[in-house]
Formats: sequence, C-alpha cells, structure tokens
Amino acid sequence: MSSTLVGDSGRVYARGQVLQRHREDHALSIFKAQSGNDYFVLKRVPRQFYDLSMRFASEFQDSRRLRLHTDCNQEEGVLVFPYFRSTLLALIQDGPELSIKERKKILRHVGEAIQELHGRDWIHIDVKPDNVLANWAYDAEGEKVVSDVALGDFDLVFKSKNGASCYTPYAIGNAMWRSPEGQTGRAVTKASDIYSFGLVGIYAMGGGDFLLLDGYQKLKDRGITPEQEILTRHFSYFGPVPDALFIHVNDEDWSSALRGASDIADEAVKEEPGLRFEQWGAELGPEALHMFSGMTNLDPKARFTIDQILEHPFWSIDDT
Repeated sequence: MSSTLVGDSGRVYARGQVLQRHREDHALSIFKAQSGNDYFVLKRVPRQFYDLSMRFASEFQDSRRLRLHTDCNQEEGVLVFPYFRSTLLALIQDGPELSIKERKKILRHVGEAIQELHGRDWIHIDVKPDNVLANWAYDAEGEKVVSDVALGDFDLVFKSKNGASCYTPYAIGNAMWRSPEGQTGRAVTKASDIYSFGLVGIYAMGGGDFLLLDGYQKLKDRGITPEQEILTRHFSYFGPVPDALFIHVNDEDWSSALRGASDIADEAVKEEPGLRFEQWGAELGPEALHMFSGMTNLDPKARFTIDQILEHPFWSIDDT
C-alpha cells in the first residue's frame, strides 16, 4: 500500500499511524493522515458502503453535526474524514474531571446530529460513546473545553422509507448500547436510536458503573451471553417490561426470550429495589431523570422523539 493517497479533489494525504487495524484485511485498516497542516482519517471501505456513503453525504452537505467524508478516492474505495482529537468514550475514561457543562454540550450536539438524521428518515443504528467525536483544548484555568462535536460511523445507517422498520436476521450495532428491540434485530426504528442515545446520556452524566459490562469470561463460564446479561440489566433498570415491547418485536421466539429476561429482572428488583433507574438515576437530578426515563422507555412507541428531547428543560439547567 502506498504511503500517500491522492484524493479525487487532487489533495495529497500522507498516511501516518494506524488508528484501527482490521484483523482480517489490513487494507481495510483506518489510518491517520496529514495534508499540509491538517490531519485526516483515511478509511478504505467495501464498494457497497462506498456507494452508500456517497448517497448519504449527498443528503447532508449542509450538516453541522455529522462527520461526513470531505474527500475520497473512488478507484481505491477510500473515504477521507476530518480528524478529531478524541471521542466521548475516551474523554470520560481518560478524564473523569470533565465538567457537567461540557458533557451536556457534547450530548446536545449529538442530539442535533440525530435530529438531522431523523429529519430525513435515516436511522444511525450504532449510537455509542466511541462514535461521538470531539475536539477540545484547555482553558486558562486548565479545564477541558470542548469545541467541535460530531456523530460519526455510518457503516450501519439505514434509510427508513415511509417510516418502515429495519429488520435483520441478527442483531446489529454494539451490544452494550442497543435497544431491546435492537438486540433482536427486529423492528429497529428511530426510537431505537433514541434508546441508545439515552444510554449514552446516562453514561456521560455519571451512570457508567451501571451500564458498562465487564467480566465476559465469568458470564461465558455461566453460559450467559453478553446480550442476555445486558437485556436483563436494562429490564431491571427501566422496567417493568410492557407488553407493547413484545407486540413491537412481533416474533414468538424472541418474545419468549424477552419474557424470560423480564422475569429474571423482576425477581432481581424484588430483592434489590434500588436497581430501578428511578432510584439510582435520581442522583443525576430530576430533569435528567425525567428526560432519560423518556428516552429509555421499554415501549419503543412511547419513547421521546428527538424533537421532544431537544426541547426538554434538562438543557436549560445551569451547570456552571
């Protein structure tokens, strides 16, 4: 592979460090690159995704909050993206001192990105903290101040025609941040993005200890999949599970599996009522509790829309 790439724009990019190495095909690894004084990300993608990216970007040329490619090389199937210094995941893991004001700023911009998508009937399907890109700098007091924020990674993006749901033979997106219906791969809608955004918001505001799943090997030894554990946890937090979820999924086998997870969650809550989000989420404040509860409603049709979220009083609370 050449150390440089010439974009269709004529701009030359010098490949640098590998940001993400593809395990099976190193040609699909993601590289940091430099052109002049600016940094970029080079991502070679399969032709099907390349064509989808062209179509997707053509609809959002005026976007403020989506990280779209700024150049490409059609012959090599490479997309060129602007480089961001960090992700929401890294910002919180590496610097838990990040202020609530800056966390809310990031979430607000993610909400605006989702509003752009949903306004044109696209579903992201993989909203998670490491797909939220951010640039930041230290201010005079040594505090991190976030400047640019964008939602990225549209590998799974889906165009919903006339509000149609997305159905797949398997779950798509990251298991940790999926909606319950997303875990089944059935009837994924805009509401599924809202649920994932709600989880991201809870995580950003300090609820990560409840959401992040560790001990995969212990689960495997007990014959439990991560998806089963996550479903049970979410049903414990945001339950009780309404029949509307089973009706929405509309599949006998999956409804049976969901009911099984619901029964386990109900028993856990009987022993430990503090598992409910209404208990531990109260620490986030009443407005945050109300908004995130509406986003993680287990009935997809009852979840807040992105417009309702961006109009919520949560954003007007002064956290300085």
